[in-house]
Amino acid sequence: MHDIRLTRDEQTVPGNALVITPMGNKTLRNDDTFDFDWHFQEVISPVVTEAGMTPVRADSVYGPANVLDVVWRGIQQAEVCIVDFSCRTPNVAMEYMAAKLIGKRMIYLAQHADDIPSDVRGLRHIPYTPLYADMARMRAELRQQLEAVRLEPVQEMALIPLATGGVTPARAQVVSVSADFAVVRAADGTLGVLSGEDVDWSRIVTDMTRFCTVGEWLDGAFEMLPAGGTKYTLLSGQQNPWRQLEATHPVGHTFTGTVHSVRQAGVFVRISGPVNGLVPRSSLPAGTEFTPGSQVEVTVLSVESRRRRATLALAQRRAQGRGRPVVPFPSSGATSAGTASPGVALQERLEGEVVKVVPEGQGGYVLLRVACRERPVFLHCSAMSGQLRHDLNHGGIELGEILDLEVSSINLHQDKVCVRDVEPEDEARNEAEVSPDEAKGGPEDLPQAA
Repeated sequence: MHDIRLTRDEQTVPGNALVITPMGNKTLRNDDTFDFDWHFQEVISPVVTEAGMTPVRADSVYGPANVLDVVWRGIQQAEVCIVDFSCRTPNVAMEYMAAKLIGKRMIYLAQHADDIPSDVRGLRHIPYTPLYADMARMRAELRQQLEAVRLEPVQEMALIPLATGGVTPARAQVVSVSADFAVVRAADGTLGVLSGEDVDWSRIVTDMTRFCTVGEWLDGAFEMLPAGGTKYTLLSGQQNPWRQLEATHPVGHTFTGTVHSVRQAGVFVRISGPVNGLVPRSSLPAGTEFTPGSQVEVTVLSVESRRRRATLALAQRRAQGRGRPVVPFPSSGATSAGTASPGVALQERLEGEVVKVVPEGQGGYVLLRVACRERPVFLHCSAMSGQLRHDLNHGGIELGEILDLEVSSINLHQDKVCVRDVEPEDEARNEAEVSPDEAKGGPEDLPQAA
């Protein structure tokens, strides 16, 4: 973090729990591979949410510009930091020291005590391993520590303006404008550049000539940049809603939103604060009509924070032959955001052919081939029934065996589908809940318009 000033210039956002952790697949001490993305999404995030907080991972605030600068802002805004020292990742150690610098309240995790850097060894930490029992114990202790650490007194570094001048509110006049940016000048002669990213959190203005004209006065602020120079912004003092959107509205999340506007491109639905998501017109059923202010149930297909774009789809209320809500995805091709389609839907029932078996201690999972996907789906041991988990560890699952499955999560960006196995009693109970009308596929099985 040598190229940014480690000066406190952001307020804490109540409820933010920043998870500082390795990312992707990493090799453990016993040469097994551990998926830290899965660990964040399926283990840590649910515990944080149950504790009434918002899980935010460091990579969710990354951007193609100054990566360390946005990570530093994420650390400052965290109420609590959860630091996982497993695998001795350099970035984790660096971000830990930055959080320590301003006195953040922290909880520590590690798969091995020696993973904790020697200069801070001795910290009380929550140990865990990929084994189910150890993971369950870690979840319970993490929940307890989250509740306890929020009661501790705050001893953080105070908010300090940048020595270079920080943020100075000022009314300024546009002196020149092009498609890319506008140059403004305040009454005292101060000059600044206003770009399309500093106009409105709900969008990026792609043509500044359509937003302002020469001679127009704007109410904003001059902001000194960490690398030097001055920019002008109309967003000073406002929290960036996109930093939290990927955490609160992940891909596959279904919610009821209000129609904001209807355009040629499709229907814009309010997601949170000033942010609207687009249901592309090409995905709407023929004859569907919407009016601003009406309610509609939608599902998140993608969130592109850097481009300030969110793509939605109408949510089906029931899966065919089931009394269960599902998330609609195309069966082939790509989404409107250009992301590969998983070919399945959340909570969809499938039959999968076993193509790989890895017992616990070596990873603890099964890969299965399903008819609607080229890539196998992933069944982790924590999503297995007791009997199937026993079979996993005692050679009772054979290649080519067919298992009944249900889709539990979908990651469009990684084209990864996770499933759980369906026990016979679950299947019987679900069939018993289906009424004769539902079994015939009545009008309620169709996508619902607002």
